[in-house]
Amino acid sequence: MSLDTALAQAKRSRDSFGSLPSSPSTSVPSSPNKKKHKKSKYANAPSSFAHSPLSNGINGLPSRPSSSSAPSSPSRKQLPSPSHEGGGAASAWIRDALKAVDPRILESRAALPITSGKQAIIDAVRSSDTVVILGETGSGKTTQIPQFLFEAGFASRQPVQMIGVTQPRRVAATSLARRVAVEMGQPDPAVLPNVKGKARTAAGGLVGYSIRFEDRTTRNTRVKFMTDGMVLREMIGDISPVQTSSSAMTSQTSALRSNLLLKYSVLIIDEAHERTLRTDQVLGLAKRIQRERKALRQSWIARGKPANEAEITELKIIVMSATLDANRFADFFATPSTALRANATVTDARALAAANTKQEVPILYVKGRQHDVAMFHTEEPAQEWTDAALRTVLQIHVSRPPGDILVFMTGQDEIDTLARALELYSSELPAWAEAESKPTPMSLMIAPLYAALGPSASLKVFGPTPPRTRKVVLATNIAETSITIPGIVFVVDCGLAKEKVYTPGTAVETLQVQEISQSAARQRAGRAGRERAGECYRLYTQKAFEALPLAGTPEIVRTDLAAAVLQLCAMGQDPYTFDWLDTPDPEGLQESVLQLIQLGALDIHTPPPNKEAKGEKATARLVLTGIGMKMAMLPVSPAYSRSLIAAAARGPTVARQVRDLIAVLSSDRSILVEPTDQEKREEANRAKATFVHPSGDHATLLCVLYAYLAEADKVAMLTKTRSQGSADRKVVEKEGREQLKAWCQNHYVHQKAVKNVLHIRNQLRNICRQQKLACDDDHPSTTTAELSSDDSNSDSDSESGVDRDGLFVTHKVASEERGEEDESFVGMRQSLLEGRIANAALKQPSAPNTYKRITSAAGAGSTFKIHPSSTLHPSKMARERASRQTDAILFEELVFTTQTFARTVSIIEPAWLQELATRK
Repeated sequence: MSLDTALAQAKRSRDSFGSLPSSPSTSVPSSPNKKKHKKSKYANAPSSFAHSPLSNGINGLPSRPSSSSAPSSPSRKQLPSPSHEGGGAASAWIRDALKAVDPRILESRAALPITSGKQAIIDAVRSSDTVVILGETGSGKTTQIPQFLFEAGFASRQPVQMIGVTQPRRVAATSLARRVAVEMGQPDPAVLPNVKGKARTAAGGLVGYSIRFEDRTTRNTRVKFMTDGMVLREMIGDISPVQTSSSAMTSQTSALRSNLLLKYSVLIIDEAHERTLRTDQVLGLAKRIQRERKALRQSWIARGKPANEAEITELKIIVMSATLDANRFADFFATPSTALRANATVTDARALAAANTKQEVPILYVKGRQHDVAMFHTEEPAQEWTDAALRTVLQIHVSRPPGDILVFMTGQDEIDTLARALELYSSELPAWAEAESKPTPMSLMIAPLYAALGPSASLKVFGPTPPRTRKVVLATNIAETSITIPGIVFVVDCGLAKEKVYTPGTAVETLQVQEISQSAARQRAGRAGRERAGECYRLYTQKAFEALPLAGTPEIVRTDLAAAVLQLCAMGQDPYTFDWLDTPDPEGLQESVLQLIQLGALDIHTPPPNKEAKGEKATARLVLTGIGMKMAMLPVSPAYSRSLIAAAARGPTVARQVRDLIAVLSSDRSILVEPTDQEKREEANRAKATFVHPSGDHATLLCVLYAYLAEADKVAMLTKTRSQGSADRKVVEKEGREQLKAWCQNHYVHQKAVKNVLHIRNQLRNICRQQKLACDDDHPSTTTAELSSDDSNSDSDSESGVDRDGLFVTHKVASEERGEEDESFVGMRQSLLEGRIANAALKQPSAPNTYKRITSAAGAGSTFKIHPSSTLHPSKMARERASRQTDAILFEELVFTTQTFARTVSIIEPAWLQELATRK
């Protein structure tokens, strides 16, 4: 295990770094036991599976045991003394902060491959502004490097200097923070009390995390894990929510000086190979911030370090991953910042020029992983990968030694399907073992893991596995990087993942199942070797693996850029001169800018000509309007934020309707169950008819949500009345939950999806309060039923109408929503139109039931029809004998199946379009 360092020169060839050496522990040829197995690829599986017509098994399931222990740990070591320019006082503070570290943890840390390169990493960070670190999965880079830097004194107590670590996903940010807190002898940040002021300072430890809607940091935090989105929020800075276009230039300049991440001494950008849109934004902004802080510091030193000015430190950047094009990232940070050069805010030209020059970026490679991973591929391509995954899990369960299983799947629906199948077959395993005279297999504990799960629901994944039980984690690619799930020994990889693909011009966004890249496949395999030697079973052939692309397609070339452009403009950045690692598609970028101008978020500002600069033309630039500033402060898409602002202007009732609708539309799945069986589908349509609103799908979804809340309140009232008597409270509450569950089943309402919606709704409610967007349920006395639980995704949550203090609360029932309050949701649809003006369409007289957008910039010449699932589909309207005028519609998205369809559609009035056109 060694750490090789290659300094990145201004002109480097690929040979200077070379390709990543293939570790023998990550690739195993066909098993030597292959000939010993029967022709069936599932020879050791239950007989009910061995003779299935599906014969796509794993190439040679090994018969050898996979028991291997961790390398022998060295003798107990004392905590290494920190070395930093701060001197003895700083060293004493660090030693005192880490005095609670368990010596056994020090031993386990010393066994990690990255420990041998600790001093080389610290030296490289001290001597260079940017460092690129590559380390194999399981080398310990994500958890250990922040601790190395803290022990070396990169985080100071006064003034506050933190080590920030970014992660693409919130599950990774929270789980890593909790693990590093344990290793540093600090309290768990997830259980940080919700206190403020001095009490909050005393309560917190050195390690914290910040994710969307959840901040688990205090004034004591020095190692901070956060999602890319949260560090982007910090980069935006403390911007005034009120701004006019005339004062935009001044406001943006002041805001730009407030988003230099001055409280961070080191920013670690982890898992950069995933290349999400936010990761690309963080990379570009970090490059500019680093150069600007360097220039400001040099200017401060050149002026004699004036005492009346606060000292600005330089920012160190570390880019790391298990699989990464090192030269590309090193070259990106080595070259000058085009954004800083095009829009400089530093007045000292000499300091700016010195700071924005080419730099040397060292590339460090941490070789070795702690445990080996054996690889196995199928001999033939799988015809149905979900069935192959089921077979493989069962075969591992009955034939391999104890150890948990991680199965990579494409989405929530596939996870739920496989979970039901595993639960069904696992119940039959004891009978099979008795018939075959085999030992009774362990119990199976199924644990799903996907983004929509709340923190409490995902505790089952990260908690300890009960005795005589094998845990099977069914996960999307959320488990691909960074996070370590305890006990995982076996990985089953389907080789697929769902990705959103956006087509500029037509504005059609499709969720497609696509093959993963080779780097992603290696990351998935690495999940098996985190705690001991593991095995990875790929449901595709070796030849198919070699045909996979080396790296995934960056999100920036396949997604809508409107949100990214809005964020950049809020930070005073020009999207056309921004430091993009990959330049976005010009057509897509132009379309996003035009969309934001259409929403009133951006304006084109042309400064007056400079009479002294003869022959030079004034350069027009994009500036944020007052509406755009408000939109930038709302963590939802630009279309939703614009609709929410428009709704607030129409009154608190409309604001609440739009806020709730955004929560429904932001959920990962529909709140209505769509059965595949034809008979049940007709039954579901009849049940759905009780919610259908004549204006279309948006109001119908709201009616479903409000009907659920009304039923929850009714159940809560009954529960409270019965529990006040002689009845057992727990029994009564259980009966209430069962009653609400039965209501959902009878009305084909997806209860888990509704709970997720209510969780998002609570978060949006807090945001609206912060941004002074008044809703008619803001008063504490009208708190709705879902506030009875923090985690609305947990299966055990009850939607009772009793809050934490036992006070019963009420909510307006669906009949009031549909009758007295707003019969046709006019204000809601008008507000949606202001944010979705590009999604308005008119019926085409030349083709029956065909529509075309009103905006030529978004899909000129393309026509589409209403999706069959919509309440406004012609077949459903004919069945109901409805005579609604659908000459103008508003839709949420276009999807392409056999043809292009509009989904989630509502009726709008053509006069509203004329009014908007006149206003703009």
